[in-house]
Amino acid sequence: AIASQDATKANTNISTSKTAETKDGGYTEEMFMKLLAAEMQYQDPLEPTDNSQYVAQLASFTQIEAIQAVQADMKNIQGNSMVGKMVALIDDDNVEIHGRVDYVRTDDDGQLLASVNNKEYPVEKIKSIMDETYYNAVLVADTILADISKLPTKDLLTLGDEEDVVKVATMINSLDEYTKGFLGKDVTEYVQSLVDKIAELKKTKQEAEEEVNKRTTPKTEEVNTSTETAENTGAAATSQTTVNSEIA
Repeated sequence: AIASQDATKANTNISTSKTAETKDGGYTEEMFMKLLAAEMQYQDPLEPTDNSQYVAQLASFTQIEAIQAVQADMKNIQGNSMVGKMVALIDDDNVEIHGRVDYVRTDDDGQLLASVNNKEYPVEKIKSIMDETYYNAVLVADTILADISKLPTKDLLTLGDEEDVVKVATMINSLDEYTKGFLGKDVTEYVQSLVDKIAELKKTKQEAEEEVNKRTTPKTEEVNTSTETAENTGAAATSQTTVNSEIA
């Protein structure tokens, strides 16, 4: 019983010491060997542990160690595969960050860190990895939607908004079908309705100007006719006066 208590104390001391040294609390080969030596040292001499049990424990530890090594390698491979990719991650303030992974490294504590937008984040914070074509399409779509949100509604649209409407419509028309898909059919149709509204307003303005011109033109001709008549009358009167003078 005393030997068993001593073994328990020894195991506890070793476990506490190694846990303080390793943040992840994982077992190391050195830790396992110390535990095994302590177990052999403090075993009950009347009921010694069978050697086959030690072999089995060593084999189990070797398997666990191999699995941990494979997991570490897989984690490194996964981290390195992110380099150059566009990712979305959640920072410490719970804000979603988008950017390209510049590099991935392992710090002194064995933690894998990814550099995004000139700042390092644990790879565990990466929410998703995005294809660059996809990322660019989403970015362009978000920009166009933001511009559309600044436009007045169709009922409040004026000719003063023509430049902004044409700008948005031109951007949409320049997109490929893949990127247009992120806007949706409803958005493209709505922008086209704004373009049609601008064309309608321009037509209405042109018709109004033509109507004003029609009303103004007859008055001008009438004034010109009156002037010509007055000039002709004055000329006739002058001619008659000249004739009368000659007769006299």
